Amino acid sequence: MRVAIYTRVSTDRQSTDGFSLEAQHDRLLEFVRLQQWELIRVYTDPGVSAKNLDRPGVKELIEGITAGMFQAVIVHKLDRLTRNISDLYDLVELVNEKNVKLISLSENIDTSTPMGRMFIYILGIFAQMFRENLKEEVIKGMTKRAQKGLRNGSTAPFGYEYDDNGNLVIVEEDAEWVRQIFKWYTVDKWGFDRIARTLTLKEVPSSKGKSWYGDIVQYILGNITYIGKHSWNGIVENGSHPPIVDEVTFHKAQTQMKRRSLGEIPRSSRDAHPFSGIVRCGKCGNPYHGRILKHKYGDYYNYRCYARQRKGICTAPDISEMKLEKLLFEHMKLIEQNIEMGREEVAPAADTDIQKERKRIERDLSKSETRRKNWQYAFGDEKLPYEDYVKLIDEEMERVRMLQDELSNLPEVTNESPVSSQDVLEMFRNLRENWKYLESPTKREIVQSWYQRIVIENNNGKWAVKEMVTY
Repeated sequence: MRVAIYTRVSTDRQSTDGFSLEAQHDRLLEFVRLQQWELIRVYTDPGVSAKNLDRPGVKELIEGITAGMFQAVIVHKLDRLTRNISDLYDLVELVNEKNVKLISLSENIDTSTPMGRMFIYILGIFAQMFRENLKEEVIKGMTKRAQKGLRNGSTAPFGYEYDDNGNLVIVEEDAEWVRQIFKWYTVDKWGFDRIARTLTLKEVPSSKGKSWYGDIVQYILGNITYIGKHSWNGIVENGSHPPIVDEVTFHKAQTQMKRRSLGEIPRSSRDAHPFSGIVRCGKCGNPYHGRILKHKYGDYYNYRCYARQRKGICTAPDISEMKLEKLLFEHMKLIEQNIEMGREEVAPAADTDIQKERKRIERDLSKSETRRKNWQYAFGDEKLPYEDYVKLIDEEMERVRMLQDELSNLPEVTNESPVSSQDVLEMFRNLRENWKYLESPTKREIVQSWYQRIVIENNNGKWAVKEMVTY
């Protein structure tokens, strides 16, 4: 657990044995060590009265609590923080709102325990009981409504309105635009912003009578109300209202939004290159995007790594669309031969990669925890200055946040391959044999539907497919 300690002495007791800053500091630090917690910050106010919270150390402490820097605050006694009952109550409100523990060693108070909370909250018990009871009753009522398939919300979604009995009914004129939005997104592959611009140009009034924006379109595409259901606080039930779109179309939109957010397919519907976003750079992992180059003999289609095109940080060469197609079809043919000879099974390679990445991140997090423990011991033994300790901790916590973001963004691992070897074999053959007869939009639709990613790399001028993952 990440913690902070706070010390304070007033002028008239600064030198009193047992209450000095040094004595408080040593006792608190030893307690942190015994609990094997992680010390993030030390706050102090030397020679300052506790009549109010207008103190530098307390102000910094409150900023740290608000920013979520630590999970507990430890003091020698509660009066080190404040002697003002109102201020103490406000501090307790803040730490509980941020899910931070307040621990006092001398009084054996820990706000994470029932007894500790009872002792502190006797200061405002009636007010708290009123608020919590009101909140609990409201939640109970909303939960019962959700379980009955009733909607919790004062505003009807675009395409619906409330009748005199409070039930959702379809406004057909608006509902047609909802269906059109889903068609533009799932069939025509338009993006949120393009759909919003088109609706604004057509002067279609939004639910609030204002212009359309991409986030409004995204909300509509993700709103489960449109398939005749209600969702509230994790509860999903069939509603009593009629659906506007079918479930197949709705779930297709959810899948497409997820793939776009992961960069597996281009966000722009105007990108007619079949392999944009699907083909990935084996050198840096970024997607390849299609380009059209003008030549005197006609247009030349090729693909360039995004990290090279936009960021200039990758040296992977471009590849022409013709060469890319030839490379992929040769790789498909090799897979076909291996499947026919029984040498290759189609396995969820993506799952293996995800598991490896998860283990790598977990190892890095474990190493980070060890480093922070060592720095804490060095600080406690006065081998590491406080300023250096704070700098190291801040830098390391930033790395930890990045690793945790990576971990949370990893997709869920499936337990089995979504297609059989025979399915892949048939799919590859059909695609290879009919490719030249297909229009670009059709090619793009097929590639994005069949492939999760295709990783290519160039070694000494020779291209090769490093990985090919199907859905």
